[in-house]
Amino acid sequence: MIRVLLNILKYLLALGLLTYVIYSNWLPGNENGLEAVWQKHMVEGKPIHLLFLLASLLLFFMGVCGTLIRWHLMMLAQDMGIGFWNTIRIGFIGFFFNTLLPGSVGGDLVKAAAVCRNQSRRSVAVTIILLDRAIALWGLIFFSGASGTIFLLAGYLGDGSGAPATRSIIKITMSFCGITGLGWFLLGWLPQWRVDRFEGRLRKWVAGPAAEFWLTFWRYRCKPLVVIQSLFISWAGHVCLTLSFFCAAQVLRDEQSIPGVLEHFLIVPLGLVIQAAPMFPGGAGIGEFGYGALYSWFGTDRAMGVLASLVQRLVTWIIGITAYLVILSLPLPKNQAPIDTSNSPS
Repeated sequence: MIRVLLNILKYLLALGLLTYVIYSNWLPGNENGLEAVWQKHMVEGKPIHLLFLLASLLLFFMGVCGTLIRWHLMMLAQDMGIGFWNTIRIGFIGFFFNTLLPGSVGGDLVKAAAVCRNQSRRSVAVTIILLDRAIALWGLIFFSGASGTIFLLAGYLGDGSGAPATRSIIKITMSFCGITGLGWFLLGWLPQWRVDRFEGRLRKWVAGPAAEFWLTFWRYRCKPLVVIQSLFISWAGHVCLTLSFFCAAQVLRDEQSIPGVLEHFLIVPLGLVIQAAPMFPGGAGIGEFGYGALYSWFGTDRAMGVLASLVQRLVTWIIGITAYLVILSLPLPKNQAPIDTSNSPS
């Protein structure tokens, strides 16, 4: 009962914040408000930019495929014995639940349950999902800072109204990546006996799964090539997701001003981090609020950021629901049981 009430609270929180964000950016009589966009396209019937919508769908699909390929690579490094097609199948089902369930963990629970069903190393399977998330998050933050640094040094971002925000983002993201990257580098000097001792203490004083998490983390630290490959796959996916969002921002845009495509390489990674906040189904509400604030930070209308996030949410739903229905209609791989989602959050 408590679980049901908590989930209802999460949906109410997300819907409440989303309603507030849309209401505060409706701006009747303002050409740059959501009311003007609704009037032009929904009432007067002005056509949308369909090619931008199709481009956003394709790029987003490619970005999601990149995340699943990265996850498959990480499972291969631990000899989990999960085939590529099965990884894609489980991954897209997880993505469907991530899109609709509170926060960004609902789909991960489904993925973990599916992988663990035929595995004796269940704690390792769960750890891989957690580390995959961590690598994706670190890669996202580094991608934002590094791309911003390159564009700023090359003079592409200029000295406009978004320049102060650009420099602030670069400083914050690169400082974070520098500190955590140094910690990862120093961890490589840890002798094996200290690794074993720490594993024993975790097993004795905390729990067996905590020790397994540490050992799996250490194995990845001993396979830097796998981590580097995963990061490159992540960055390729981030490029697709960034361009997808930029195209989504063009779908209902007329004459309104929005940040340039290069500035989106700073905005979208941070927006994705904000959108991954817990307590919000698929990031609803908090994502629109975050993108609106980021657009405003770069000197453009907040309402345009909210509108772009709403269009991107539609793109996410289309990809998630379509992939889920297609996968359910396809035959299962040999010796693979159906995925049980009855215990997933709802």
